[in-house]
Amino acid sequence: MSSQAKKIIILLGDVLFLYLALLVTVYLRYGEVSPEHTNYTTADFFYIHVKAFSPLVLIWIVVFYIHNLYEITSAKNTLEFYTGLARSLAINFLAAVLFFYFANFTEVAPKTNLFIYFVIFSTLFILWRAQINRVLKKRLLFKTAVISGDESGAKLSIKLNQNPQIGYRVDFLIGPRQAFQNHAESEFMPAILNPPQKASIANLINEHGIRAFVIDDKFFRSEPLTTSLSDFADNIEVTGLTKFNERVWRKVDLNSVDHLWFLTNFATGRRSFYDGAKRCLDFLAALALLPFAAAAGVFISLLIKLKNDGPIFYRQVRVGRKGKQFTLIKFRTMVSDAEADGAQWTVKNDKRITGVGKFLRKTRLDELPQLINILKSEMSFVGPRAERPEFHQLLVKEIPFYDRRYLVKPGLTGWAQINYTYGSSVEDTKEKISYDFYYLKNRSLIFDVGIILKTINIVLSGLGR
Repeated sequence: MSSQAKKIIILLGDVLFLYLALLVTVYLRYGEVSPEHTNYTTADFFYIHVKAFSPLVLIWIVVFYIHNLYEITSAKNTLEFYTGLARSLAINFLAAVLFFYFANFTEVAPKTNLFIYFVIFSTLFILWRAQINRVLKKRLLFKTAVISGDESGAKLSIKLNQNPQIGYRVDFLIGPRQAFQNHAESEFMPAILNPPQKASIANLINEHGIRAFVIDDKFFRSEPLTTSLSDFADNIEVTGLTKFNERVWRKVDLNSVDHLWFLTNFATGRRSFYDGAKRCLDFLAALALLPFAAAAGVFISLLIKLKNDGPIFYRQVRVGRKGKQFTLIKFRTMVSDAEADGAQWTVKNDKRITGVGKFLRKTRLDELPQLINILKSEMSFVGPRAERPEFHQLLVKEIPFYDRRYLVKPGLTGWAQINYTYGSSVEDTKEKISYDFYYLKNRSLIFDVGIILKTINIVLSGLGR
């Protein structure tokens, strides 16, 4: 079963329990109502409550999405998962209180009904999510074999076995044993086999029940292997390692990127509508948010001035679309002489960041002035991070095709920013650019909205830097 199908099952389950909890609430409150004493039956009361609560259900689903409760990689019964679940329920209860405070539903008693509904749904929801996480971990698994000639196969096998909720249990890693020695001690390492002949492929499928093969791309050129697999084409799933990694982890393998990759994904005008619509939405959203940003900016400016000497705003030259430089504007979060010794990477627990600056970075409020950059069409709400020219020159030399990330405008947030927060070295940047390239390949308005919602989770969780 694909990850998308699992997400749909979880979503449908959430919706089912949202309305089931509403049905139980109505029955508890009005189940004994007799038609002789009221103009409504219990069914009428349920219909009235469905109309009243349905907008709230939509809001709650969005909040669950923001808190990563529809990410298969997060579907584990861990403290982190339940922390996000609890936080989302708390926010949803507050949203419900505000919703019924401003909404005018004369036929609904929101104070009592909402409390009963929330208690019932929360109980059902926690039980449902705990159970579906167990099912994803122990069932619905493809027994898998990974065929690889280097340690990338071992890394993938271990990662899949650490995350069974994704849906693959690697029983066999097929390839030269010496290539996997660095990972041999891992408890999640599968059995290692030498590259198979036709008989062993048949044995893996018929005797061991293997139903999925993830194959190093270069082995697809091996005719004996592909011939053996083709005999079972209607009974197995076969995927190239590069394509599999991109689909599951949602990032691009930099080793697969070449000139043809960019020609395939960028040389046509198929996204002209998207580009125009995005620019229009960027401008309108920035214009709408500007008054709120200005009001918040007054208090932020006072905080910066009260706690630190120096300017309120920080201006810095960045590289934008097609390499064009522009001046980015932020609220200052570092001491005034932070770069007295020249440009430096920002690192975790950077001592140059002020006390107010830590708060602004965690909540992303330091980036509010960038609405001006968006209005000037220098930036977008969503896109790769705008890099400094000093680091750009280094990274272009060290990372192939690095400058191609500037095919789109830089963003206030982005796919790389929400998946890999820290980038304080060339190796970190290589990891981040694998997410940038995934965004460049798959960018769409729906994807952009999803990234913005995920960014809201980072702000609410204080996970910014």
